[in-house]
Amino acid sequence: MSYTLIISEVRRGQFEERNLDSIGLGTLLEKDSFLLIPEGDYAVNDKYIQTILKTVVEETVFLNPMAMIHILQKVMDQKGKPDVIIFTSSSSGNECASYAAGYFNLPLVTDASGYDKEKGVFYKSYYSDKIFGEFKPSEEKPCIITVRSGSFKLQAVERDSSAVVETIDAVSPAEGRSFVEYVEEEKTDIDITKADFLLSVGRGIGSQDEIPNYEELANLLKAVISGSRPVIDKQWLPKPRQVGTSGKTVKPKVYFAMGISGAFQHIAGMKDSDCIIAVNKDAEAPIFQYAHFGIIADANKLRDKLKEAAKST
Repeated sequence: MSYTLIISEVRRGQFEERNLDSIGLGTLLEKDSFLLIPEGDYAVNDKYIQTILKTVVEETVFLNPMAMIHILQKVMDQKGKPDVIIFTSSSSGNECASYAAGYFNLPLVTDASGYDKEKGVFYKSYYSDKIFGEFKPSEEKPCIITVRSGSFKLQAVERDSSAVVETIDAVSPAEGRSFVEYVEEEKTDIDITKADFLLSVGRGIGSQDEIPNYEELANLLKAVISGSRPVIDKQWLPKPRQVGTSGKTVKPKVYFAMGISGAFQHIAGMKDSDCIIAVNKDAEAPIFQYAHFGIIADANKLRDKLKEAAKST
């Protein structure tokens, strides 16, 4: 049987939006798509998919890579081997994908961001989208793909009919590893996901000493300050201010990026903003590919001019 198996990304009973990227890639592959989900009441739009496979294991077991191996074996026993197995490119998705690839001896392509139907080639970017690798798995056995967030969701389209729901038999509990707890992120008084105007800074601003100047500019513009991962890793701003795949996904009316080159992890977290303004000294910075307005300039010098202009009005 020729089909694509999509492993859902779930957290705390929620079917995450990033699953649309996996479903979108499944649509591009033009095979019947089966969506694998754990036991529970998940809000899945069943018109995106042909078949939903419900496992009789709870979410915390489903996220265990050692248990996922047994679940995948059950699926293959009942449905035959899929042509492609798709995971999200998340911490749990990448971990489960690597375990499955090793256990079943299958080729693995991580963090795919593009697919050429004519060539059957998957694409993965390197060095902030400056070069792309091409991967064409052999047709001799299934391949495993992890999908970069934000890459394929536009290809996820509703069908006329609802999905067929089937149940996968129970699996043996995994030994040697068990779920402990979800760890809550740090709570702050500012939620950058709800801001209409974000002034976001990157390592291109130079040093932590520049942060107060950007906070002043943000106040003058009535914006909320945020940052890219390098800024957070250097502890120039607290973690809840991070934009990107390992931070927050934001969709403000205005996203003003200063000194940010535009690594794909950052782009995935802000590319759906209504208006993106980017400032960078490097004319080849990837962020300019996504910006509605781009300014090739030193971010700190432009910041000072904007402060002067804002104070004079």
